[in-house]
Amino acid sequence: MIATLRRSPETMIVYGSVAVLFGLIAAFWPVGTALTLVTLWGIYALVDGISAFIQAFRNVTASSRWWFVFTGIVGVLAGLLAIFRPFASSVALAWVLGIWLMVRGIAEFIGGFAPDLGNSRWLLLLAGVGWFVAGILFVAYPGAAALSIALWLGILAIVWGLLAIGAGFSLRSDLKQIEAETSSAGQQPAT
Repeated sequence: MIATLRRSPETMIVYGSVAVLFGLIAAFWPVGTALTLVTLWGIYALVDGISAFIQAFRNVTASSRWWFVFTGIVGVLAGLLAIFRPFASSVALAWVLGIWLMVRGIAEFIGGFAPDLGNSRWLLLLAGVGWFVAGILFVAYPGAAALSIALWLGILAIVWGLLAIGAGFSLRSDLKQIEAETSSAGQQPAT
């Protein structure tokens, strides 16, 4: 078990370092990061659409077949649009995210009026307003929203990476201490 744990600190330090590097790139080049993420999503949507087409011609019912064909068409078109027009797609995705944030805000606000919430009622109401305002900002300024997503993703990656690096060094130190205690316990004379 100690042999497995011995590899873990290095793995955590490497993963943390890669996360910090990604975070720095995302934070200093948010436009490139946003466009890259949209393009990657486009590739995913394209593959998903092609998979839906393939599924449509497998052993499925006629009503299911048309649903898979529709899903395939939407996936392929969305994927191609995101790949070949990533800026326009990033704005569209920011709009979708903004609408989702507003719906989530309304749901949390309504949830704040549920019975038996006690003091947490105000937190839910405040969270609902916060989500709704964020959604309005995303819809009103979709280009800036897409860039801010890339920037926040970068900041989160840097923080996570630094925490992972710290945890890796801490685990390495703990393992050295365990090994020292184990070796000194084996060398003590029996009484």
